[in-house]
Amino acid sequence: MRKGEEAYMEYKLNREAITVNEVVFDASQEQPIDLDLSLPDYCPDIQKIMKCQVYPCITAKSILGDCLEVSGTATMRLLYLDAGGTQIRCYENATQFSATIPLKRSVGNALVYTYTQVEYVNCRATSPRRLDIHGAFSICAKVVEQVENQVLCDIEGENMEQQKKSISISRVAGASQQQFSVTEVLEINDGKPPAENILRTDAFAQVEEVKMLDNKLIVKGALSLKILYQSSLSESMPECMEYSIPYSQMLDCSGISDDCVCDVQLDVMSAGVQMKSDSSGENMLLDAEIRLIAYINAYLDTEVNLVTDAYSTEVEVSLEYQQKNLVKLLESVTDTCSQKNHFEFEEAGISKVVDVWNEMRQVTAQMEEGNLIYRGKFNLCVLAVNGDGKPFYFERVLEFQYGREWSRSMEDLRCDCAVSVANISYRITGTSGIEVKTELKLEATLYQQNMYKMISDLVPNEDQPKSKDSEAALILYYAEAGEELWGIARSYCTSMERIKTENDLVEDVVEQPGMLLIPV
Repeated sequence: MRKGEEAYMEYKLNREAITVNEVVFDASQEQPIDLDLSLPDYCPDIQKIMKCQVYPCITAKSILGDCLEVSGTATMRLLYLDAGGTQIRCYENATQFSATIPLKRSVGNALVYTYTQVEYVNCRATSPRRLDIHGAFSICAKVVEQVENQVLCDIEGENMEQQKKSISISRVAGASQQQFSVTEVLEINDGKPPAENILRTDAFAQVEEVKMLDNKLIVKGALSLKILYQSSLSESMPECMEYSIPYSQMLDCSGISDDCVCDVQLDVMSAGVQMKSDSSGENMLLDAEIRLIAYINAYLDTEVNLVTDAYSTEVEVSLEYQQKNLVKLLESVTDTCSQKNHFEFEEAGISKVVDVWNEMRQVTAQMEEGNLIYRGKFNLCVLAVNGDGKPFYFERVLEFQYGREWSRSMEDLRCDCAVSVANISYRITGTSGIEVKTELKLEATLYQQNMYKMISDLVPNEDQPKSKDSEAALILYYAEAGEELWGIARSYCTSMERIKTENDLVEDVVEQPGMLLIPV
């Protein structure tokens, strides 16, 4: 926080510069998907499409003037049954995409939060070896700029009266975003066959510890990695492997110190897995590289004095006002909730589950009657085998709601929230049912937003002196209960402190109606 001074004649205006985060853009732009593909020679023919999905991954983003430039890779992944109808096969195709998103104005020092959301995908096989795919996904972006708000904190000068308000805010000490990778060579468990083809990967990052240093911080946690692969054994179903990979990463963030309160968000950008042979020559190793991006916001709590009103007892004064939204970081909370769902497959039943996963999640949060209420949805996907021994695919969009008590009751709250699927487990019930338990990790950062009216500029008009009764030293004034002494003092071109001293008052508001002596 820097202090500056401006002089107007014999008056001096002291200002403070408060760095805050200001959202300058929060919207999305849709990208079309139009693909006409032929299977490569190494892929068997298609009998039935089980699942076709597009996985967009943003690999680069930058602000050029008043535009946000985004580029990445959209991977189309097709799960299908081969000509025999008993084997699950996978085909992938990656295409590049780029987008230019107008921001309406040039942006300086800013963080760019981006993610993608698949809107829809339609896929049909026009022949056993040809695919026609149409759909769309959205590039969602939020641009947060660091700006300095100049606030008037004090006025120096004779005969100048000022009214101040002390507020508690969280100013931005530092903000940054940084990419890093976690690599690990993983072993396939004994008893499971070697890998021939990777069908699906899924990764989830958990932050367990944040240690702040000067201009740096250390983030520790664990990555949950799930891999579905096709084995080299014929007539076998895909195999699933799950791993927990610890990580520790030092990140740069200018301005941060151990006095800060730090908000760290960690997102998985991509999870690449390659098969690797061991000493026996079999693909019993998996070479994993998980790319992550960390968004860091560090805050320092501070008290700020705002000059909300002012006048001179000698001359007229011209005031200019401004409205400023100042934010206070209240708390960051983490919750875990579980949801059970039961599904029946009465026609052919279910005998085995190959894999269960989630492909989408959304959440909002708001305060309701002293509770923080999360509401959202996720897409549950099930790859299984029916009672006849044939693979099938099932998915369902499920809604969830979770509430937790929050002791602070206040208005003008802003809640930044996120949800991740931490774990999915299941059990087969009977011959036709499955019960799925989904563990959701819910995170929310709560801010109090207050709009304050404050003086932005003051100019005394020395050629317009205040008219006073020079013959009277005291004026009798009948005050009503609840009347503010500031308004009375301003009306009579005197100071509030002189009125309080003359009448032995302590409070700034008249408690009982009665006569007051007004020194002039």
